[in-house]
Amino acid sequence: MRLGIACLTACLLSSTALAQSADPMRQLGAHVHGAAQLAVAADADGAVLAELTTPAFNLYVFEHAPETPEDRAVVAQAARTLAEPSMIGLSRAARCELTGTQVGGGPAEASDEHEHEHEHEHEADHEHMHEDASAHHDHNDHHDHHDDHDHHDHGDHDDHNDHSGHGHADVVVSWTFECARPERLSEVDLSGLFAAFNQFETLEVQYFDGARAAAQDLTPARPVLRLD
Repeated sequence: MRLGIACLTACLLSSTALAQSADPMRQLGAHVHGAAQLAVAADADGAVLAELTTPAFNLYVFEHAPETPEDRAVVAQAARTLAEPSMIGLSRAARCELTGTQVGGGPAEASDEHEHEHEHEHEADHEHMHEDASAHHDHNDHHDHHDDHDHHDHGDHDDHNDHSGHGHADVVVSWTFECARPERLSEVDLSGLFAAFNQFETLEVQYFDGARAAAQDLTPARPVLRLD
């Protein structure tokens, strides 16, 4: 009976835990341009799930929300490229077929959330200013309110700076495969991904299939994870 996506996802989590316990200094998921993480899980019936977590920069060379037609074209082209079977190469002898690709997250999602929060804060500030203006009429009260407003604006500016410093955008890409001969799966080749997106410098790759587990940092010069 097929494990299904939920069980394959559990395999991915088990593989991540295994890699971390094997090397306590290894910090997976850190947002570093040029670096990313790929987890691959397979079941005995031939279902394979590969999940890439990467800074948006590695795919688009920017992390802000797409602002121009050129930006939007870059994001759309990246999605088309990621859907190509050549991105994740599984052993030819295993006869694997790509059955689906999903791309989630990214700069647009991060920006929309920030803009919504900013608009909400702006509306609240506007209502607060209107109430203060109605309740206070003398010059001193107006002066105090002006000082409070200046102080509040400064706080908003600090919050904006904090968001800019920590609002990195990550993208999660998932591929699903069906392999006719899963027992002959012996490697994961990422040369296609490295060639298509040359911002990638290092990919922390983990593999788990219930019987075998492997973890290795791959680079454009060494793009293949061998499964023993």
